[in-house]
Amino acid sequence: MTPSDLRAAMAAHFDRHLGRGQLVLGDMRGMLVPRHVYGAPPCEGRPHWVLHTLGACLLVLAGRRGEERRFEFVMSLPADWIPSERWPAYMLRRASSAILAVGSAPDEGGVVFNSAEVDHGSPHVFALLVAPSRQLGERAHVRTRSRSSVEVYAMYPLTFDQWQLHQGGHLDIATVPEIIEHWREMLR
Repeated sequence: MTPSDLRAAMAAHFDRHLGRGQLVLGDMRGMLVPRHVYGAPPCEGRPHWVLHTLGACLLVLAGRRGEERRFEFVMSLPADWIPSERWPAYMLRRASSAILAVGSAPDEGGVVFNSAEVDHGSPHVFALLVAPSRQLGERAHVRTRSRSSVEVYAMYPLTFDQWQLHQGGHLDIATVPEIIEHWREMLR
């Protein structure tokens, strides 16, 4: 499968399962991947926005047993998010690029930090937890016609307190919300 075929297959998958997205953050010269970030607006059955990368799957990452793995990434934002507020798209691209730059498949439960300084008890986002997308469920694993496999991982918001629980191995990932409600505080 050519890179453009793989990209087209993932674009069709996102359109089918999230709805038609609009380009939120376009290609940047010199940026290898992900090239684009799209935003799928709220719809019946999903009252929030979903940002997704398109192009991250063009890089093949090494799995723990040497197998090849490909990924795309999603981030969910509240219904009142406005696409002109591009910072979440920049954060999604930055976090995705950091994961891809390592060259190995991300661990479920891995954490990507942002620059916000958040205290105990704060509801604001301190870091992003990386794990398979719950909202896509079984559709978070895509097998293309050419037998390529792409996994869709989500960026879940962690408060400072949740991050500390995660560090101690006491955080149940299933309890972490998928929608990043307090993302504006990440702008600090």
